[in-house]
Amino acid sequence: MDTSSHIIVMLIVGYLLGSIPFARLFTIRSGIDLFEVGTGNPGAANVFRKIDKRIGAAVFLADGLKGALPILVAYIAGTPQDLWIIGGSAAIVGHWYPIFNRFKGGAGLATGAGVVTGLMPLAGITGIIAGLLMIAWVKSSAHGALTGLIVILLLAIPLGYQWPSMVASLMLALVLFAKASTQGWKPGRKD
Repeated sequence: MDTSSHIIVMLIVGYLLGSIPFARLFTIRSGIDLFEVGTGNPGAANVFRKIDKRIGAAVFLADGLKGALPILVAYIAGTPQDLWIIGGSAAIVGHWYPIFNRFKGGAGLATGAGVVTGLMPLAGITGIIAGLLMIAWVKSSAHGALTGLIVILLLAIPLGYQWPSMVASLMLALVLFAKASTQGWKPGRKD
């Protein structure tokens, strides 16, 4: 498979995986419209706060997996490593503008965490754990996301990750934080 074919497959697979609205699917039986409660964001944090903590955790895991799976598909397909971010980025765009949810999606923080974990597994998992501990401590998903990002970036170099993964992860984080802030997510706000 040539490079352009890899890119096309990654874009399609990533976008379709990202478009799966797990928050909506996991909460459909509750009868609650996520666009009408809490932040109005159809994502893990809103489900966690407004519907059920266990379901919120399941949404976080599922949204994270849809970010990591395109990286795994790229790896299995033999795609050059410096192109893996394409599939992960497509998953985030799919989460933002999901074809299966009338193009109304969430901020993509959990999906982004999955992408970073796919690119840098040990740093990503450690960052997620640190972020979740921060959320448990201060009750703020914003503080948790920032803590997780800092831990990931601090671990990337000592763990020997290549610069394309580190730069891609940093750029992705900046875009995610910018997008999340347009949806009412604020770093100083307690959730």
